[in-house]
Amino acid sequence: MRPSGARWSDVELRARSAVLVPVVRCGGADDLRLSSLVTDSRAATPGSLFACVRGAASDGHRFAGAALESGSAALLTDRRLPLDVPQLNVPSVRAALGPLGALLAGDPADDLRLVAVTGSNGKTTTSTLVHGVLEATGASAGLVTTLGARVGHLRRDTLLTTPEAPELHRLLRWMVDHGARSGVVEVSSIALDVGRVDGVHVDVAVFTGFEEDHLDHHGTLEQYWASKARLFTPERADHAVVVVDEPWGRRLADQTSLPVTRVATTPEMDGDVRVLGWRTSASGTFLVLADDLGRHPVHSTLVGRVHVGNLAAAWATGRRLGIAPDVLTRGLAAVEPPAGRNTLLRADGGPLVVVDYAHTPRALAAALETARLLTGPGGRVNLVLGARGGRDRYKRQGLGVAGRVADQVWLTNEGSHGEDPRAIVEELRVGLIGGSGAVRTVLDRREAITAAVRSAGRADVVLVVGRGHETRMTDGGAPVHLDDAEVARAALAPLVPLVEEQAS
Repeated sequence: MRPSGARWSDVELRARSAVLVPVVRCGGADDLRLSSLVTDSRAATPGSLFACVRGAASDGHRFAGAALESGSAALLTDRRLPLDVPQLNVPSVRAALGPLGALLAGDPADDLRLVAVTGSNGKTTTSTLVHGVLEATGASAGLVTTLGARVGHLRRDTLLTTPEAPELHRLLRWMVDHGARSGVVEVSSIALDVGRVDGVHVDVAVFTGFEEDHLDHHGTLEQYWASKARLFTPERADHAVVVVDEPWGRRLADQTSLPVTRVATTPEMDGDVRVLGWRTSASGTFLVLADDLGRHPVHSTLVGRVHVGNLAAAWATGRRLGIAPDVLTRGLAAVEPPAGRNTLLRADGGPLVVVDYAHTPRALAAALETARLLTGPGGRVNLVLGARGGRDRYKRQGLGVAGRVADQVWLTNEGSHGEDPRAIVEELRVGLIGGSGAVRTVLDRREAITAAVRSAGRADVVLVVGRGHETRMTDGGAPVHLDDAEVARAALAPLVPLVEEQAS
């Protein structure tokens, strides 16, 4: 296990070997010791290397002086700055973040058996399931997802689904230092696009599925696809686990040069791991899997058809890592669903409230399918629906189309980020045209959730989607606290005492 930090000469050598373009070192003794790599001048500490990253809204070169005042010992730049301090000039600072972040963290990925999970939906849940089966082996495992990072009983918050490369490598170092032998990283398409997982090589790369998303960043569906596919190359991974239920998965399985384990959850698809049958209810999901060792019954507390694929993918990943079937079964059964992924709130005499992160048309359709399964005799599905402002405008009508199957829809604000929330709701309403359910608009999200809960009967399900685990909502000004589950609890509280459980 290598310690953190590196000599200046070693930083130069790694940059030359990894970036493969002209690198110019300006000053600094070979044995100058650097402690870490930082991209935010406010996080600079004595001995750190400050990376002057160019962003969409700011240029890190402007903050080099502030970083030096905080103790940074050297700069990573794309041009020589008029400062009397050691500098390493590279054509692209961002392209160097992964390799140098790994070096200055002591190359922690080399000390871990790693799994990376990507896909349009199901990344957080599948990552959590894989983490569960790794922990079931008896060895400590780390986890990095949208919900933060953890190892053992320790937790750390993260701002992004996949942190920037220097932070990711520091998190992997943190895991190693606290006894982790393996780890799971949730990887977004944007992270792959901008190099946040550079310098990380994984044992298994997992693909959960694909649909239109993040086109405000990627531009086209093919570019979005290409970003996902970057994970499935020999430079980044040794093996692939791919859910092949739909054409994108089959395309990836056919195109990658990695050894592939194909996962099929529908009977018409062939796979190395196949789902022979499944059933789901409020108490969890039971499925029978088949692989080269035979048939395996699996039970999970996760609820819903959508998670059959997540469970099967986690099983296939465990098998690829050499974990025995009985350990896999035990590990999957022990996993508690991630926060905000079908959080179920129950009230005797009141409706069942489901709070879920579903924010794409396909994820919403799956959440509605699950909600329908959870209704009582004659029960209705009441949907609280919004869409995030400032991004992904193209999918708003698709969310409305998916929402047509609900018996009643409450259109509301999900965080307008400077857009007119009423205009966002009207785009959703267009997609709802043709549905048979009643549609109401209550822009205040607290009022919408409360009204939907209070108007529902005991056999009904109230499905609140879009924000899941998030507790801060942004409109035109500063973020405000808003937790969908918290609001739903308050709406249910006057009825009867609550029983809360998690499903996903």
